[in-house]
Amino acid sequence: MRNDFEIAFAKKTAPSTMPRCHYHDYYEIYYLLSGERYYYIEDTTYYLKQGCLLFIDKNRIHKTIDASRPEHERIVFYFDDALLQTYRAADAETILLPFRAESRVLELNVQEQSYAENLLFQMSREHVDTGQIGTQLFLQSLVVQLLLFAARKMNTAGDVPAQLMHRKIAEVLDYCRSNYNESITLSFISSNFYISPSHFSRLFKQYTGFNLPEYLNTLRIREAQRLLRETKLKITEIAERVGYANITHFNRKFKLATQMSPNEYKSMAGHTKSLKQNKMSEP
Repeated sequence: MRNDFEIAFAKKTAPSTMPRCHYHDYYEIYYLLSGERYYYIEDTTYYLKQGCLLFIDKNRIHKTIDASRPEHERIVFYFDDALLQTYRAADAETILLPFRAESRVLELNVQEQSYAENLLFQMSREHVDTGQIGTQLFLQSLVVQLLLFAARKMNTAGDVPAQLMHRKIAEVLDYCRSNYNESITLSFISSNFYISPSHFSRLFKQYTGFNLPEYLNTLRIREAQRLLRETKLKITEIAERVGYANITHFNRKFKLATQMSPNEYKSMAGHTKSLKQNKMSEP
């Protein structure tokens, strides 16, 4: 994301399962205008149909997956904390409630769909027409309106049921999240969770949309990014701490996931942190 806000429309007619899972340090809202999709977030798969709003919190591993028919049309927009920096901390927490709810999905009725779509279309128009007075303020107000609308509806509506995760797959996901720094192979999973490698691989792909090595690498790189941002550990130490015995292998996987080397990422994170601190100290 180049700025503190981005919005995109897409209409797909061919199969378009996301090639790999990903995560990012900004918020995402996904709205399905037509069709149907499955959406995997961390350890839960949601079924989306026309008029569903989905809220993806920062740094949550996620991926869209084709449903029975690939045809669909969606709107997705992203924003980061900078968009809400003028609000008090307590107000910002209220605004962000949809991202912290137990169920991340809202099913909207026809009237609610019209209201949400109107806000989204206004966001898109305002995002493109940057010459207007108060563009940033108006965009901020539209985002806040949508989020508070969602928070109020979530407070009164029942949860949208997620697709029930297969018990074995849920157990493996939980184990991986706690032990990603260890050597976890398909044969290890098979022998420790009493499931054949082929059956596990098929189920894992079905429920999450990706394979075991991809998922483990994503967990490891996400933690490596956090350590690069928040600690002064050497890169070799970080690589070992997240489960890479070979620094060359770590560097290759990190660059593949982030499009930059660990050194470049650490430098960028330090520069961003310095800019934020300077901005906060301004009178």
